[in-house]
Amino acid sequence: MSAIQVKEGRFIDCHDRHVLLHGINMVCKDASRGYIGEWDLSVFHKLYSWGFNVVRLGVIWDGVEPNPGQYDLQYLRRLRQVIQWAQEAGLYVFLDMHQDLFSASFGDGAPAWATLTDGLAYEPYPLWSDAYLHNEAVQRAFDHFWNNSKATDGIGLQDHYAAAWRKVAEELGSEPNVIGYDLMNEPFMGSSVQQLLEPLMAQMNSLVAKSAGSKSNAGLIADKFAAAWSQSEEKLELFRMLEDKDSFKAFLHALEPGQQAFEAHQLMNMYGRVAHAIREVDDSGILFLETNLFANMGVHSGIEPILSANGKRDPQQAYAPHGYDLVTDTSHASAGSKARVSLLFDHHEHTRQRLSMPMLVGEWGAYYGSMDTQEAALHVKETFERLLCSDTYWSYDDAAVDQYPSFEGIKRGLPHAVAGVLLHYQYDAEACGFRMTWEEQPNEQPTLVYLPHMDKMEQSTIELTPHGTGCSLQVIDGSEAGFLSIPACCTGRRELVVRTRS
Repeated sequence: MSAIQVKEGRFIDCHDRHVLLHGINMVCKDASRGYIGEWDLSVFHKLYSWGFNVVRLGVIWDGVEPNPGQYDLQYLRRLRQVIQWAQEAGLYVFLDMHQDLFSASFGDGAPAWATLTDGLAYEPYPLWSDAYLHNEAVQRAFDHFWNNSKATDGIGLQDHYAAAWRKVAEELGSEPNVIGYDLMNEPFMGSSVQQLLEPLMAQMNSLVAKSAGSKSNAGLIADKFAAAWSQSEEKLELFRMLEDKDSFKAFLHALEPGQQAFEAHQLMNMYGRVAHAIREVDDSGILFLETNLFANMGVHSGIEPILSANGKRDPQQAYAPHGYDLVTDTSHASAGSKARVSLLFDHHEHTRQRLSMPMLVGEWGAYYGSMDTQEAALHVKETFERLLCSDTYWSYDDAAVDQYPSFEGIKRGLPHAVAGVLLHYQYDAEACGFRMTWEEQPNEQPTLVYLPHMDKMEQSTIELTPHGTGCSLQVIDGSEAGFLSIPACCTGRRELVVRTRS
């Protein structure tokens, strides 16, 4: 059985404690490095000292199956070594079959033999992700995948993909800290996106007209909308128009019908195929369900729970959307909107409630080297606290994530495991204070709370109600951070307040 399971809409550990997963993405997209980053055990000890308890580890289809039906066992062994380093450092792992622009021929993901474009050519865009919307080769490659078109060996592309996932689960799923499988990173609908762009353009034209205040000026701007979307300053003006909550809602609503139709049919069919393949070798790993790419910015998702082979709902699955403001990956990262970000995560919460699953936000942030995104990161932190959701930040990379102000919202105090049901928590990054309320249940294992600045605390700054047997402070070796360990003492409401010493 997986070390983390889904129960009553929560993540729980083997001791039946309510778990919040908090971690980071580790995805190497570089074929020349064999799709494995320059990581070692020391990296994972550092992540643990930052308060992370999980890694979303990237797996690249091109690395798994470089030729049809032939699996690279050396690549899988190297992934196993990474997983074992994480285990030694005290971190869970879930595996993410990663893609960007579908293929290693365009970005990363599918091998060249699985990239069918009907002779259409790929050309990069200044903002790489715009190729999803405008490049026919990328769209056609996705079309062939969703249609399960046959590879040169006569086997469908989705059948190959499912079999590759089966091999990954068979080889790596038995590692004790592997908790599940993220079935596809940011799946994209292909050429049917053109059916979404028409209502989106109509909505944006209406918004531009309202902003311009005159029909002649509006028409001029509207005609240039598509070009403006790929120009930095013009795009910023469009972002500003979408800072109004109602305008942003209308923008998202224009995308909903087409996105939800794709998710309900092509995407869920593929998820079912992959899930059944994984379940042949792992009956308890969590299936992490992502949304279509547009849901990253808050479009309501239409995904449904996966059904097992007997037609019943698979009990081990979680909702794993991404959350990015429109400014992500642009030169305007500091111009993000709190209103847009709050709305997109509220929409994800509505979907989580509809699905009755725990939510893990698989990607957020992507602040990289920005010096102006601390406030944005803290706002997301507060949102995650309000929603009691799990998360993995994008990403651990060469940008030295801990060297920038946004790290204040990434490295944060939070409960890792609660003996009962977590009700509320809040970490004050500026004051290093912490509050938590939970419904405690009898448990032989304690509640564990990670705090980044254990050096600023002592027993006299900690208030427990009811006090019980108190708590112990456990400092992480070589770090100023550590854990509060709180033995379970009662059944019912319990509160914790931690203040820094004066």
